[in-house]
Amino acid sequence: MGKIVSMINTTPDGFADGPNTIIDAEYFEFTHGLLSEARTIAFGRHTFEQFQNRWPPLLENKDAPEWQVKMAKALNDKHKSAFSSTLKTTSWTNSNIVPKLDAGYLNAYKLVDNGGLLTIGSISLVAALTEMNLIDDYYFCIQPLIAGKGNVRLFDKIRLDNIRPLEYADSQQLKSGVHIIHYRSAV
Repeated sequence: MGKIVSMINTTPDGFADGPNTIIDAEYFEFTHGLLSEARTIAFGRHTFEQFQNRWPPLLENKDAPEWQVKMAKALNDKHKSAFSSTLKTTSWTNSNIVPKLDAGYLNAYKLVDNGGLLTIGSISLVAALTEMNLIDDYYFCIQPLIAGKGNVRLFDKIRLDNIRPLEYADSQQLKSGVHIIHYRSAV
């Protein structure tokens, strides 16, 4: 059965902005593992636009490192959904726009045998999915730096009626100092 999985980069002080993320070949190898288990990658509008502008051009960049091209290809080949009520068009291969978060639509990913849904970043989307109690697995990628400032704080706008207990699954330390902690929803 499929799952809804979230991969979130954050600093220990809670900032989840892209510039505060250490991205290297080892980090992307970990990401490839999550991508291989997902049927669709889900993004909020802002993250989708950032990825759409960054990754497809790398497929044509002869000077890009092989590990970046590999990630660009993996992202290009995978189905992608942008959850946005304001985004009207997309130019990225294998992409669609979903104008409304609907629990029934999202739960359908849990019913398929060939993978579920993976969010990468997209903190507002992750917050909404958490509020709806839809995320099965969280991968918190703790970045080894104190940002002190930023535009996006992890779960800054989340409002829960009840706490969401998590169950520790495992963790992994990357050479860069990024520590990835995997939790499962305990509800």
